[in-house]
Amino acid sequence: DTQEMISVIIPAYNAERFLQACVDSVVGQTARDWEMVIVDDGSTDSTPGICDRAAAGDPRIRVVHKPNGGLSDARNAGIDAARGDRLFFLDADDAVAPDALESLSALAGRHGADIACAGFCSSPGAEAPKSWRDSREEMSLDPETAVEMMLYQDRLNHSAWGKLYDSRLFDGLRFRKGTWYEDLDLFYHVFLRASRVAFTPRPLYFYRSNPSSFLHSFSLRRADVLGVCDRLCGYMARNRSLRLYMAARDRRLSAAFNVYGLLSVNKAAKGEKMARRAIEARCKEIIRETRWGSLRDPRVRRKNKVGILASYLGGFPLLRLLSRFVYR
Repeated sequence: DTQEMISVIIPAYNAERFLQACVDSVVGQTARDWEMVIVDDGSTDSTPGICDRAAAGDPRIRVVHKPNGGLSDARNAGIDAARGDRLFFLDADDAVAPDALESLSALAGRHGADIACAGFCSSPGAEAPKSWRDSREEMSLDPETAVEMMLYQDRLNHSAWGKLYDSRLFDGLRFRKGTWYEDLDLFYHVFLRASRVAFTPRPLYFYRSNPSSFLHSFSLRRADVLGVCDRLCGYMARNRSLRLYMAARDRRLSAAFNVYGLLSVNKAAKGEKMARRAIEARCKEIIRETRWGSLRDPRVRRKNKVGILASYLGGFPLLRLLSRFVYR
């Protein structure tokens, strides 16, 4: 059978520390038919040189240099430049197992899936165990079930990375520029176009926890997730089944708990007080609005149920107190 070409899209911004290891993990793939598109998003360190040297040494590697526009813009530039039948997003400080592309391609083929998802592990520089045996069977899912699992944060994650997509799923779809949580904002539109979604729990993707990344630092931009979840809930309410709306509602509640908790443990920077008060009020409103429905939903995670019960029993002062244990 004819092997489909895979475009590996790597957005890179000031990624000099780990970019070479990331590129090497793709060059070492057992799959042969791939191209790499590295998008240098206006880097100010030695990233552009690393990109150009990689491309000079391997005809399968291309570089797009562009002014800084953020992760969404960089990924979009990569999608626009990609020539492959399938797309794979890889962040510049991460890496993949040597057989990641081959395994995901075979997984998609076995299940007739438009999207194949891998498990991940987060130890820096970790290697997939040689003696790995799947602890759970690989799954073949209809797209609604896959999206539902992601929204309930049940085994599958909504990150763009670590998944092999039929490139046609992105026709007319791109990441929203200028927002954080861009993966959460787009993933359901892409997944709900798929015929089937396949998943293996095998950790083929190595996610490096970066202390300087936005998920490990605090800024009021973290509240972008509230708007993303509003759009998500609105879309499911208008266009999809009740079960997907319930899953979206729970994800919105998770976001409100998370942002409220982060506000509780991080001191206000100068000039932020009014904005923080508005965000805090919005979190409280979402929690009050969604907690009763989520409390009765058997799919909701224990963590959210604890938060709901705390909000009823001790109100927001108790939630603030619990946040000190969760976020420190």
